[in-house]
Amino acid sequence: MVFYRKYRPQSITDLDSEDVRRKLHSVLIGAAPTFIQVPHAFLFTGPKGLGKTSAARIIAKVINCERLASSLKKEKIKEGKELNAEHYTLKAEIEPCNECEQCLTITSGTNLDILEIDAASNRGIDEIRDLKEKIRLSPVSAKKKIYIIDEVHMLTNEAFNALLKTLEEPPAHAVFILCTTESHKIPATILSRCFHIAFKRATDQELVRAFKRIVKAEELKVTDDTLLKIAKLADGGFRDGTKILEELVALADGKEIKPDLFEKTYQMSSVTMKLDELLIHCEKKDLKSAIGVITQAIDDGVDMLYFQTEFLSVLHGILLSKIGVVSEVMVTSEMSLSEIRTLLELVSKAGSEMKYAVVASLPLELALVSWCEGEVWQSAKSPLRSEASIGQRVDDKVVTVKEGVTVTSLRKEVGNLVKQRAVSGEVKEVALASEKKDPADVSILKFAASGEHSSEWIQSLWKNIISEMKLHNHMIAGVLRSCKPASYDRKTLVIEASSQFHKERLMESKSYEALLSVCEELVGEKIAVTVELRSGSSS
Repeated sequence: MVFYRKYRPQSITDLDSEDVRRKLHSVLIGAAPTFIQVPHAFLFTGPKGLGKTSAARIIAKVINCERLASSLKKEKIKEGKELNAEHYTLKAEIEPCNECEQCLTITSGTNLDILEIDAASNRGIDEIRDLKEKIRLSPVSAKKKIYIIDEVHMLTNEAFNALLKTLEEPPAHAVFILCTTESHKIPATILSRCFHIAFKRATDQELVRAFKRIVKAEELKVTDDTLLKIAKLADGGFRDGTKILEELVALADGKEIKPDLFEKTYQMSSVTMKLDELLIHCEKKDLKSAIGVITQAIDDGVDMLYFQTEFLSVLHGILLSKIGVVSEVMVTSEMSLSEIRTLLELVSKAGSEMKYAVVASLPLELALVSWCEGEVWQSAKSPLRSEASIGQRVDDKVVTVKEGVTVTSLRKEVGNLVKQRAVSGEVKEVALASEKKDPADVSILKFAASGEHSSEWIQSLWKNIISEMKLHNHMIAGVLRSCKPASYDRKTLVIEASSQFHKERLMESKSYEALLSVCEELVGEKIAVTVELRSGSSS
């Protein structure tokens, strides 16, 4: 028999979670010796492999144990005091004897009054109706009938509704114990009628405690350092850790299990260790080593989407730690809050692209390239960008634009400045500086010595006309890309169309009005626009 079944906890003391032991002891000792006041419904929630089903069976044994009930009655008479949680004076612990008929049959799974139901396979309303009919029958041999419903979140809404009334007012001889790994799927009406115990991920110390119980029983030779490494790899799960220990026992072939055997067996396949290693390389911005970690993970058969999700979780934990939301995290980093945020954005976007990538690892690898090479990850739709960051530089003086000012109005102001400089005959540079590097920014606004617009300025104006036209009509913006500005004399802009079709589209009333409006916004005054057919073009 495998270790996790062979050494399944059989008493409250065997449960390795200190918090669960304390809560169960308090509840059960307050209801002893008759257990009439024991909660009629328990709800155990938490990740897989933490002992929820084992704890449910222990409760069934405590309530139905023949020797425990007898010893508690004798102790109560002897002490002459009421038995309750505040004044516990009994020498006997609230533990099943694991020797009487009830305990033995519950352990072996043959007790007729202890029913374990897999909600994943019996999730419909018909199964729950059948349960409601049978629950009225008295126990065959036990004091109470115990219904253990595993993965209860798998029940349908109709099944939950059918269970609700019975769960609220069950017969005196019945106790429900519901177990689930997804507590958020439990209806509030069910949750409010249960005594809730949350099973949290085990600490390294609790895991080592569980391993040592197995080591002692099996007379194994394992170093404490190895047990600690197994605990870290188990990620808070008792069952996962026990399975790892059993695999190492098989590989050791009767010899002492040392850390080097663990390293040889699991270091190359442990996602947790790879994530730690990848984080270190990201801190150093060592691109070659970072990509090497991903390559090794692929060779070991690790799913890239899962790997990316786990790395994102690690970064998220570090982010919360940096902010001060959480105080304890599994992994720490020397990176600043701003760096963590940027890396999170890169890895998060890589995850959304992985679903459609031909090479699954490519988006994550490109994200690491951007990070290690110092590239700035920007998106035109990024919520982190703010209009407040836009500014304009005139004569080496930066004028900060207040939040709410649009790019269009800002360009109009720049156009007015340009006009004033041109009229006065002065040769000046006016630039629009922006942290966003928007493709519509006016980056070159120069005048020739004669006061005329330079070719660079006209080309910059043309790019801005196309960019601004996108806000009015995407199709016309596409037509403008195939055209080019022929001349501009401050009064008329002459556009050369590559074909008659493009010319006709630009001269349509709505398109032409939009074009005039965009030009006025950019240059700061009304101008005329003429569309000519480029020489040599087909009519």
